[in-house]
Amino acid sequence: MPGTRRLRAAVAGLVAASLIAGIAGCSPSPGRPAFKRAGPVITLRIGVYGDPGYQQAGLYAEYARLHPNIKIVRDDTAQQASYWPALLSALKSGHADDIEAIPVADISAVMGPLVGDFTRLNTMGGVSPGDGALSRHWVPWVARGAADGSGNTYALGAEIGPVAVCYRTDLMAEAGLPTSPAVLARDWSTWAGYLRLGREFKARIPVGPSFTDSVSSLYNVMTSQAREQYYGPSGSVVVGANPAIKNAWATAVQAAQDGLSAKLVPQSAAWEQGVTRGSFATVLCPSWMLPQIAKLSGRIGSGHWNVTTVPGGAGNSGGFYLALPKAGRHQSAAFQLAAFLTGKQAGAALFRAEDDFPANLMAAAAVFGVRDPYFSGADVGKVFGDAADLTPVTITGPASQAIAADLDGDLTQVEIGHLTAAVAWQVALRQARAAQG
Repeated sequence: MPGTRRLRAAVAGLVAASLIAGIAGCSPSPGRPAFKRAGPVITLRIGVYGDPGYQQAGLYAEYARLHPNIKIVRDDTAQQASYWPALLSALKSGHADDIEAIPVADISAVMGPLVGDFTRLNTMGGVSPGDGALSRHWVPWVARGAADGSGNTYALGAEIGPVAVCYRTDLMAEAGLPTSPAVLARDWSTWAGYLRLGREFKARIPVGPSFTDSVSSLYNVMTSQAREQYYGPSGSVVVGANPAIKNAWATAVQAAQDGLSAKLVPQSAAWEQGVTRGSFATVLCPSWMLPQIAKLSGRIGSGHWNVTTVPGGAGNSGGFYLALPKAGRHQSAAFQLAAFLTGKQAGAALFRAEDDFPANLMAAAAVFGVRDPYFSGADVGKVFGDAADLTPVTITGPASQAIAADLDGDLTQVEIGHLTAAVAWQVALRQARAAQG
């Protein structure tokens, strides 16, 4: 696919170039002996949310083995919603951790009003200020999000959430619809095709499972496929005038009106029960959702799920960077650990262990051939890799996340029949204006 070719070309350029000394030194091979203890023990605190998998993949233990003078302390917050306000408070008080996770949705704040609180990483590891070489190690849209116009990088891309369609082959077969990943990718290559198959599913199974879990999921993936979303190039909010937003909204509303959704808020307790009970046939799934689905579906679901390309081929949901607050006491040591956790070997290990897709180009290339036995042997490395590669560099602003959350809520009100689509859209426009301030 074209996206795959672009990613491989970028990786080839990286291989041909010499790696940054600071990062290359942080990517030891598994058989490399542990370093000798050098100097006093340094404690590094790393602030993350949602348990990203570093512990499960053995990365903290591996780094500690190779660096006996480093003690890693995890500061893990369960939910992103509570993590971000706590981080803002810690930055203000000067008590942030040595390394902090920055949600992809909030990187614009780091590059804007919070830029003075974070270290320019181009000054670390032997990289000159303004040297753009550091950012060339990450998927282009990820690198662009953490770099300023002068080539300075303020965060390392850690994980992203490229989107595919996870679907129940048994439910699709029951409805007499295709179950082959290639055929479905062709038949729902557009969102119109996805809704058409949804209507066929509903017509053939009018009582029972729904075609999809939630229309807000559909809306958010469609939005992530657009370069211009809630903000325009001038920095102003453009929700009401942006064709991409209006089209995503109209498509989601159509899915709700056609009765294609199970009306389950993603990641809620009801949604989890829906996965377990087989309440829907398809879900727009970022890579990090695969372990959740497998756990909730259990042994009985193994081989009844598969994964294929999302309509439109691109899209991202979630993910984070690692950044160094200026208040950190151990800047150099923190950079080395952050570089290790975002490097090729760590990224590939995380995907194989936890389905957390790496933002690192070399790691993304290394997992292109990975298949998932639980999901019918799906070619997950390629499917998610292509989605990551085709996702555009987007224009974001300080209220992007708040506007998105409001629109999600408004769509839910349409979905459950509490508001008409016309009224909900007017509410959304008022909320967008209010969020802009």
